[in-house]
Amino acid sequence: MSKFILQDKYFQKAKYNGYRARSAYKLKEIQESFRLIKKADRVLDLGCAPGSFLQILAGIVGPEGIVVGIDILPTIKLPQKNVVTIQGDIRGIDIMELRAFYARDGFNVITCDIAPNLSGIREVDNRNVSELYDAVKDVVAKSLRAGGHFVLKSFFSDDFKSIKLDLATMFRTVSVFKPVASRSASSEIYLVAARKK
Repeated sequence: MSKFILQDKYFQKAKYNGYRARSAYKLKEIQESFRLIKKADRVLDLGCAPGSFLQILAGIVGPEGIVVGIDILPTIKLPQKNVVTIQGDIRGIDIMELRAFYARDGFNVITCDIAPNLSGIREVDNRNVSELYDAVKDVVAKSLRAGGHFVLKSFFSDDFKSIKLDLATMFRTVSVFKPVASRSASSEIYLVAARKK
């Protein structure tokens, strides 16, 4: 039963179309609904492995743009020449140096599909979610340009409301979006924050 759920139509569709994960379709839906990413943009993707967001982003920004992906896990090299991947923990990477090298005026868009390690213990999981959000927020504050956009995977948790409210202090609009490509049983949700103040 669990194998059937995991290998649903989006899993099969991703495999057929050469995407590394079903999450490619989640980003496609977000882009179709909000049109955040444009040709020639400079995009930073946090938690990029295995690379499905990178595949979509590279196609949108085209050869004039650049996509930089960071993940603590290794990401198998993609054929697109406008994609750069870095293996490392976002808490240990010099974000200002990264910005200076790839996006001197700041990135146009930051996407984040990182999922925290969940233990099932409420207090521990809430702490992990909070610590991860703080690390991601620091990257966004330092490297996203004014007017830029941010897409964050989140989960319905005790911290969800406070995270949404916090983003509203940084961005002009914050929308909650549940892609069709997300599993219906999952509490996964995306926060789409537009136009950084």
